[in-house]
This record gives sequence, structure tokens and C-alpha cells, in this order.
Amino acid sequence: MMKRHLWLAVALASVCQFTAVSVARAEEIKVGVLGLFSGSASWWGTEYRRGLNLWMEQNKSKVGDDTIVLLERDEGGVNPQRTRQLAQELVVRDQVQYLFGGSFTPNVLAMADVVNQTKTPLVIGNSGTSSVTLKSPYFARTGFTQWAVSVPLVEYAAKKGVKNAAIVVADFATGYDAIDAYSETFKKAGGKVAVEVKVPLGTTDFSSYLQRVRDAKPDAVFMFMPVGPMSAGFVKAFKERELDKAGIQLFATTETMESDLPAIGDSALGTITALHYSPFLTTPENTAFVKAYKAKYGPGALPSIASVSAYDSMTLIAQMIKATKGKKDADKAIAAVKGYSWMSARGPVSIDPKTREIVQNVYIRRVESIDGKLGNKPIDTYKSVVEPWHISHPEVAAK
Repeated sequence: MMKRHLWLAVALASVCQFTAVSVARAEEIKVGVLGLFSGSASWWGTEYRRGLNLWMEQNKSKVGDDTIVLLERDEGGVNPQRTRQLAQELVVRDQVQYLFGGSFTPNVLAMADVVNQTKTPLVIGNSGTSSVTLKSPYFARTGFTQWAVSVPLVEYAAKKGVKNAAIVVADFATGYDAIDAYSETFKKAGGKVAVEVKVPLGTTDFSSYLQRVRDAKPDAVFMFMPVGPMSAGFVKAFKERELDKAGIQLFATTETMESDLPAIGDSALGTITALHYSPFLTTPENTAFVKAYKAKYGPGALPSIASVSAYDSMTLIAQMIKATKGKKDADKAIAAVKGYSWMSARGPVSIDPKTREIVQNVYIRRVESIDGKLGNKPIDTYKSVVEPWHISHPEVAAK
């Protein structure tokens, strides 16, 4: 084991020296892609791939004279050790200049040492935990944080008269962020938290947790579950146990994604969510993006937060490549995207120069029947939301 770590240290050091004296103009720039391409969360990998490939097609895999090559690796699930190993191999053996990916927080954190030691920028496509970008100066996030969508959601609910709420979240890091964001924001708005409920990952029977909610008699529930079976299961159980008929409103974030709505069915109708994207935005940029997405992937396909994030990540990496003229220079690359702004399918976006978090609109959405199918229709907008955890916890963010 000691020999293995020694080899890694030498290899990482050598790659830094090698890349520092590499040719001034690269003809081929490699981008390592880490995603969940298999397993129960493979939706993320599929959507990443779609967003990346659409960008590559539209830009002919070029940034100026440089050709972009994507090297895809499968994380296979929440597996920090495997993700770290794959990141090492991509940087040391395959000589990638940039990394993109990160579906879940533990996997992203596992890459911090590799990124820091080799000075390889990592553009994070997802990971809802706000503190992640503190782990490396070479991290930039194009996804979102749970704080960034939870705060507008609670503010909207409070504006609509919600005064007493239950909070129900999945029991893991991003769920803890959701509890803190919901609770702190709601109390500041004058609301009362009736009960906080943590649900173990993998739960399929929500009856006991919903009974606790019913017993607390709140006006509303603020929920957070990971995209997939837990989200669909909770929303369906909420309706089946008739909490809505008991006068309890359901507020969510990612839990009614278009990919999950067929499994949820009409139980989702009327659910209010807050998120930074909807395929039903009517802006010219999103209309064009949806049209291109459907042309490439089929008339029934709709882009998602993951495909939009991947597409925008390539826009960000392209900016890094332009700024460094194709050379490996992580400090210059990261400096070039601090404050960088562009128009995305999700709306106007920029990278906060202090935190390297994306600044973006957050849309209040309502599940409705749209052209015969369920979808999240935007009904209100919180413009240019700056990641709020860094603002409300400056003593932690400064460390």
C-alpha cells in the first residue's frame, strides 16, 4: 500500500512537470468526463452525455483551432474510492487537461486531492452541498446547490401565506443542507417549523414518516429527496394518504423532474417546486435548445437540469481553453471564468468570482398538464440568485 501511494505521489508530481513544459499549442485537448453511466442513478450519466454531445455537435468539437476529445468514465454509483481512482487515471495516464462531472457530493469530494495536486480544473455538473467548492480553488460549479433553490421556495411559500410547515428530507449531506436552508429561511420569514423528519436513503414505504407529518398538523411540507424512486415514491404517498385533503400543501425542488413525472402520475398535479430550469421556459434561448435537443434525441425527449448543466459546462471549459490558448494553466483558466457570464437555456448566468458558484434564475414551477403530458410550468422567477449559504455563513465559507 505504501509503494502504491509513493508511486501515485511521484506520478502526480511528474505529470505537473510534464504538462508545465508541454508544447505551446495543443492540437487536441482532452476533457475527462466522470458520470453515473450505469446503476440506479444512470439517468445522470445519460443526461450528461446528451448535453455534452449536443455541445460538441454544434461546435464541431472545436474551440478555435483546438479539437476537444471527451474521455468518458463510469463512476458506477456513490463510490468515492472508484471516482478518485478514475480521476487519477484520467489526469496521470490519459493526460486530460480538464475534468467534468460529479453527480453526488461524496464522489466530488473524493476528487479534491487529485485536482489540487495536479492543478486540473474540475467543472462540477451536480452536487447540492454548498460547501463543496471550498475544497479546491480549481472547482467551479454549473449545477446548483440545495440552498440556492430552497431559499426562493420558502420565500415564495411564506409570501403565499404558509406559516407552519413540516420539513421532510432524505438522510444524507444534501438533505442536511435542505433542512438548514428551509428552517433558517422559514424562521426569518416568521414561520414555525412543526416537525423535521429524516428519511433513510432507499426508503420505499413512507407511511410512518407521513403519519408524523399529519400528526404535526402543518400548513405545508417542504421536502427534499434524491431524483428517482424516492422522489416519485414520496410524492405519490403524499397524495395516496390524502395529506392534501387535510389542507397540507407540498413544496419541493427536484422531486417532480420530467423524468420522474410518468412514474408519479397525476399525484404530482399542483405540486409547487423551485428549480433553476424547466424545459417549458419560453425564452428564445430555451426554445432553440429544446428544438435542437429533440432533433438529436427524438421528438419525445426533453432536456433536464443535467443535460443543461453538461452543455453549459462545455461553454465554461471552452472559455478556459480560449483564455489559456490551449495550454495547461489551471490558475489562468479558473481566473478566466470568475465573473464570466453568458446566456444559457436556463436564462442569464455567470460564475461568482468569489465562490466559483453559478449565479442564475430560480423558477417557481407548478406541475400541470401541458400538451397532454405532465410538466413543470414556470409561474414566477427569482432573478440572479447568488448562492445563499456562502452569504449566510461567511465565518465557515472564509475558512
